[in-house]
Amino acid sequence: MERKGRTKMTILPADVRKNSFDLVMKGYTADEAAEEASRCFNCRSPRCSAACPIHNEIPAFMKAASQKDFGEAYRILCRNTVFPAICGTVCPHEDQCEGSCISGIKGEPLAIGSVERFIAEWAQEQGLTKPEKPEPNGKCAVCVGAGPASMACAEVLARSGWAVTILEKEDYFGGVLSWGIPSYRLARRTIQDKKELLEYLGVQIQYNTAVTSLEELRKSYDMVFLGTGASISNAMRIPGEDLEGVFAAPDYLSAVNLSPLDAEGRRHFDASGKRVLVVGGGNVAMDAARDAVRLPQTEKVCIVYRRSEQEMPACEAELNDAKEEGIEFRTLVNPVRFIGENGHVTAAECAVMTLGEPDSSGRRRPVQTDERFTIDVDTVVLALGFSNDPSIAAANEGLDADKWGCFKVDENYRTSYDNVYAGGDAQTGASTVVKAMKAGIAAARDMEQRRLREEI
Repeated sequence: MERKGRTKMTILPADVRKNSFDLVMKGYTADEAAEEASRCFNCRSPRCSAACPIHNEIPAFMKAASQKDFGEAYRILCRNTVFPAICGTVCPHEDQCEGSCISGIKGEPLAIGSVERFIAEWAQEQGLTKPEKPEPNGKCAVCVGAGPASMACAEVLARSGWAVTILEKEDYFGGVLSWGIPSYRLARRTIQDKKELLEYLGVQIQYNTAVTSLEELRKSYDMVFLGTGASISNAMRIPGEDLEGVFAAPDYLSAVNLSPLDAEGRRHFDASGKRVLVVGGGNVAMDAARDAVRLPQTEKVCIVYRRSEQEMPACEAELNDAKEEGIEFRTLVNPVRFIGENGHVTAAECAVMTLGEPDSSGRRRPVQTDERFTIDVDTVVLALGFSNDPSIAAANEGLDADKWGCFKVDENYRTSYDNVYAGGDAQTGASTVVKAMKAGIAAARDMEQRRLREEI
């Protein structure tokens, strides 16, 4: 018998979406979600769950969803996750659960993320996401940073009766979810829903509050969680990098993604020009290029990457979406200097690359040749990965961190300071939302266990 393919989802066509910041993947209906869930084989030893960083009980919630018992599906999801709507939308499913789905061996893997997203959105509409407010347990905690790791830690603690405060150095909530993930990939309503839930649970959020020394926080709170993320963009260190019009990816993405929508559903960043060059091959590069193509003034967007397309770390879906939206790709190319006039970038001189032997990442090492050419540009975005801010580790003697500024933790995410935990990108370096959530949940659960054992 021929296996059924994936249940199709409504997707904005490229000629429409490239002029809009509206959500591209419109999501399943109840019938579509049930139909897709019915494709699950309900494996006894599910490889999908094993490949999920938080080990979601995928066959169990798929079975419930296939029967349209979405309430039960949501309850099953909530055993492991606090971000079903977020992770169902932005997780790299093809590298995790869906990439290990047995249906993908001879056909298409289940659209696990899309079913998860539907269940979460259904639960939100039904008012199932707000629990009864717990009784205060007399303990308090502070989470530094308002990104995914802190959001998860704060929610688990608040649901257990802790008084929780989030300190955020910027003036907005969500960290990378807000500045780094465009609204055509993650609806801003989803982030707002999570913020409103935390506030409903009594979490206090303080903005424009930078933290360096932990001394006062350790005195004022029973527990401290560091979820400061990794948002310092890596540099190329080539001539012309300081020219006007050359942007680090976080600066470019935040300028676009945090700008308000106009009446036509577009965002604006006037400092971006007509010809945009994005350097890099990861998901951040795809987001920057796809942001650029949606700006009204943009005429051309080009991505250059020093390896071949096969080595690009970007997920396949984002890569394909970028191509469909008319973004040009030039691989085995790397800038060697940026050229400017009157202090503003006008061109990128690039070297043709070739691939040598594999490096420590397993990918073939790019080798620069003597061949050169130039690309006319007026905006360059450097999407070359992120590093951690070393200032907190440097300001707190005895707080262990590695040479990249990542906090060292044990299996429970405890740092070398007794009452300080760390997780997410602050501990791993730039990684995924689901792994940040996992760390926040695990840290909060350990704090609660310590409270129950009266170790605090």
